[in-house]
Amino acid sequence: FLVEIAAAIAGYVFKDKVGMEFPPPFPWQFTCCGANNYTDWATIERFKVNNTVPRSCCRVNTTSCNVRPSPATGCLESIEAWMKKNILVVAAVALGIAFFEILGIIFACCLMKG
Repeated sequence: FLVEIAAAIAGYVFKDKVGMEFPPPFPWQFTCCGANNYTDWATIERFKVNNTVPRSCCRVNTTSCNVRPSPATGCLESIEAWMKKNILVVAAVALGIAFFEILGIIFACCLMKG
């Protein structure tokens, strides 16, 4: 339980670094490109060399898309909008998990007494 709290705090503290570490299929789910926008890929050596972006930035799969991408919102903005839209579901899931973990701690303490 404490490890999960520490992980949540670490996730918040390092949220800027986490924004660049999502796996490639992730942007397709949110139709986004880069953390802020497609120019974020200019700092990655693999894409900086030939001035391209990943195919996940393409809305239409064409050969020239990864050279001239269509402007897209950043993934941070897309995730933030999704979280605001679904905050009740996210909070309910988090509270449900916390409830069962606390229940487990209580039962473990009861077993230790008996």
